[in-house]
Amino acid sequence: MNNYLKKELPILIILLIPLITAVFLYPYIPDQVPIHWNVKGEIDDYSSKAFGTFLLPVLNIILYVLFLVLPKIDPKRANYRKFDSSYTIIRYSLHIFLTILFGVTIVISLGFPVNIGKWVAASVAVLFVVMGNTIGRVRHNYFVGFRFPWTLDNEEVWKKTHQFGAKAMVLGGVVALIGAILTNGSLSFTILMLGIIIPMIVVTIYSYMIYKKM
Repeated sequence: MNNYLKKELPILIILLIPLITAVFLYPYIPDQVPIHWNVKGEIDDYSSKAFGTFLLPVLNIILYVLFLVLPKIDPKRANYRKFDSSYTIIRYSLHIFLTILFGVTIVISLGFPVNIGKWVAASVAVLFVVMGNTIGRVRHNYFVGFRFPWTLDNEEVWKKTHQFGAKAMVLGGVVALIGAILTNGSLSFTILMLGIIIPMIVVTIYSYMIYKKM
């Protein structure tokens, strides 16, 4: 148990910070909390105070539990030990990403001027780069990675797909990050979408072609 707590403590702290912050700031949060923005960074949807304040902290905790469960129910659970460090990086990345989104949402709710489009675009782009740097080391499994029918069917196709996909994700993420830094509004959003969607399409086609050849 001590070893488990020692390993998980940093992530648990990441989870607790938004939750404690939400409880502490709750009296100061307005009755309507923004939860969605359009491509220009303008608020176009609100939620109730409780839902908007606690959604992301609770979602982060649910994600934490899910990450613990997946290696136990995956038929290829033994492979998780082969990419344990990469799996840990993926976990940290997603928990930090949700924490950043929570922070930005709360700051905006309290009335501070924040360029939500730039923050979200930059955060997603960085997440994509981190995932790309990690995904190439992910071993054959049913829950993490490029889970196409043909990659799940053939371990060699899985390996080649993830090696190629890692490079495509990093390139797409870098392009998206540059767009987030240098542009604003709908242009930034468009570059972000292209930086994410095009690599995914290319990886899917490449992966299937490899499978057909093999």
